[in-house]
Amino acid sequence: MIDEKAPIPKVFIPPAGTQACLIINGTDVGRIVVKGWESSWAFGTFTPLAAFSEYAPLFGVWSLLMHDDEHAPLHETASAALAEAERKMDALHAEVHFPDRDLRVPVGQLNIDGELIEWKML
Repeated sequence: MIDEKAPIPKVFIPPAGTQACLIINGTDVGRIVVKGWESSWAFGTFTPLAAFSEYAPLFGVWSLLMHDDEHAPLHETASAALAEAERKMDALHAEVHFPDRDLRVPVGQLNIDGELIEWKML
């Protein structure tokens, strides 16, 4: 039974400087320092752990294709490779864990480009 008078939960928006862990497919793969929010996207700096090496090639390919030639349309082959990389990235089960609150937030989309990390919560 739904309690119509129950307060609507607010989305947790951590302040800049908050530290978190990135979990991919159940494995802790790196550390995040939140830098801010823009619309529905959070962003910060990412420091990988050794376990991230399994995912690094996927994000590396995506990053290279995104920055190939930002002023020209992607070649058909590169566009297909980018779409495939994004499909694989979106298939990852990612969460951001805020240990100070013991809160795990599911991630709908995740981008890692060098030290920059961006994520959109579900």
